[in-house]
Amino acid sequence: MKFLLTVIFGMILGSAATFYYIYQNHADASEQALMRDTLTTYLPFMEEYINP
Repeated sequence: MKFLLTVIFGMILGSAATFYYIYQNHADASEQALMRDTLTTYLPFMEEYINP
């Protein structure tokens, strides 16, 4: 079980790091704004699942 949680945590951390890398190094200003707006738009909906 500990191994499974470690793998899942690594996957989440890896995907976040990949997203950040793309955001910093490969997106221009308009793409960065779109990425930020998308995340902030979905935060209220995600909060329902994180804080039941």
